[in-house]
Amino acid sequence: MMVLCAAAAQAGSDGPNNPSFLLFAGTDLWRDGAFVDGGMLWSPAGLNTGGFTLKILLNGGLYTYPSGGLRMDVDGTLVSAAALPGWRTTRDGFTIDLYAGPVVQDYRLTPYDPGSRPRGLYGGAQVAGDVWYQPSPATMIALDGSIASIELIGSARAAIGWKVFEPFFVGPETQAFWCTDYRQLRLGAHVTGYRIDALEWSAAGGWAADSFGRGGLYLRLGVNARY
Repeated sequence: MMVLCAAAAQAGSDGPNNPSFLLFAGTDLWRDGAFVDGGMLWSPAGLNTGGFTLKILLNGGLYTYPSGGLRMDVDGTLVSAAALPGWRTTRDGFTIDLYAGPVVQDYRLTPYDPGSRPRGLYGGAQVAGDVWYQPSPATMIALDGSIASIELIGSARAAIGWKVFEPFFVGPETQAFWCTDYRQLRLGAHVTGYRIDALEWSAAGGWAADSFGRGGLYLRLGVNARY
């Protein structure tokens, strides 16, 4: 699962403070998995200006699934890295990021499950996109998603929010993950854009259900900083 901070796409006004780097990190927890992720955006012309942008993604974690072949639970570990050059367009509260590039993922299973895919080391291509739109200073819409050629692994998220309590957005979200024959769907709520000094925080939580018939709470935390 590639988890991205929705606040990473937030648009700002062009001016003397136009940082070129955005560093982000986060964690994603649910009853059968725990992941951490991090990375950065680098936009030479400035994040508020747009143009060429490079996204670096690092991701790793643990997960458990029931194996039909082994008739037992299998513990998996995933380590993933991607370097995605792309283009960032920002105008009047509207930001679109599109990226494509190589991705490497390593899956380890305990005990070894010959009937499971993916497993082992893979290389492939990944396409990702982020959309951030503020129709007004007090409302936001965020969309993001990605898909990798490795077993067509993908994710998608949609969220809307309002500044009910300054200075952050609150609202509902939905998220989906898929990998070969596995599916997971989430419904929850998010808090986005809570700023403490140079750090901007986001959080989300709700209910997740997957194609194995499992359900439980999920929690996601993220933080980013611009330089």
